[in-house]
Amino acid sequence: GIVSIMTLTVLAYERYIRVVHAKVIDFSWSWRAITYIWLYSLAWTGAPLLGWNRYTLEIHGLGCSVDWKSKDPNDASFVLLFFLSCLVAPVGIMAYCYGHILYAVRMTVQVIKLLKYEKKVAKMCFLMISTFLICWMPYAVVSLLVTYGYSNLVTPTVAIIPSFFAKSSTAYNPVIYIFMSRKV
Repeated sequence: GIVSIMTLTVLAYERYIRVVHAKVIDFSWSWRAITYIWLYSLAWTGAPLLGWNRYTLEIHGLGCSVDWKSKDPNDASFVLLFFLSCLVAPVGIMAYCYGHILYAVRMTVQVIKLLKYEKKVAKMCFLMISTFLICWMPYAVVSLLVTYGYSNLVTPTVAIIPSFFAKSSTAYNPVIYIFMSRKV
């Protein structure tokens, strides 16, 4: 999930640089970005292994996740920073980038062919981001409910649906690529 949202964030930034600043990202930048995405994701997923929170069975008992229920201040700080760093900040960056892209596309009318392609790519990225958020937001809400003491509202049956839906999100990007890009 972290790799996925960070990849979407980097794609939004790349689109922003391409459309708003008319710069092309080179191959070495792309590889550095991929490396940073994976290192960032490994840092967040590795933190519980090093003692900042821990992994435990989810409510439904079919998968593992960080310990959302723990009342330990150390664990609560992890959950809060995890939520801010791996959901709120990336979504904020994507909103900023795509907001500026929409503004730039509306303000520029002279390069119609280029704009059609850029608009199509921006729409495809926006759809991928929307799909990601639709898949992961219910899981984030359920996790925060459990974290902040409302686990009585979350039964195993209720918890399994957002969990499976979130984990299925990686299957949707290839489908979006196939239907929105002739190059695929």
